[in-house]
Amino acid sequence: MARKNKITDDPTDEKYQRERTKKLKESTDTWESLQKDPPWYLSRIAKNAYRAILPALLKSEIVKQPDLTVVASLCVQVDIFRQAYREIRKHGIQSAIYKPIISPNGDIIDPHCFVGYKKNPAVTTLSDSTAKIKQLSAELGLTPQSRVTLLNLGDDDDSGDVMADIAKVINGDDE
Repeated sequence: MARKNKITDDPTDEKYQRERTKKLKESTDTWESLQKDPPWYLSRIAKNAYRAILPALLKSEIVKQPDLTVVASLCVQVDIFRQAYREIRKHGIQSAIYKPIISPNGDIIDPHCFVGYKKNPAVTTLSDSTAKIKQLSAELGLTPQSRVTLLNLGDDDDSGDVMADIAKVINGDDE
């Protein structure tokens, strides 16, 4: 698998990487910045996720308005993650399955014969949304690995712990 192109302006990195980053920034310089308000169609939780990640995205100076769909998709996945996890907490990871044993005459021999477990479908939903969150976060520079490169592109003016804010939204501290 080919290695992803590194976006960096760190003087210790390779010259071609810095030049490619410079060209990227110059080519998107006239593009509109990502909108400050979350899209109207997002749920409350997704809007809170948008507000939490917006400072990091604006600081990177790479994510622009044309990337709004990717940002909104990440926020929707955070909402789905939270809903699935809430469902799992309420109903558990799996549930027991019981079926009656019926005689050839049609008489019920055992009304509650244990036959196994059934996985809660929310477990699959949680797993899928987790994978999508990881992928979209990496694309936007919000994972530890991608953050190292993208967040270094902005100025050093830090108005708070952006990643702590993002963690709060994912962990449900915004309700």
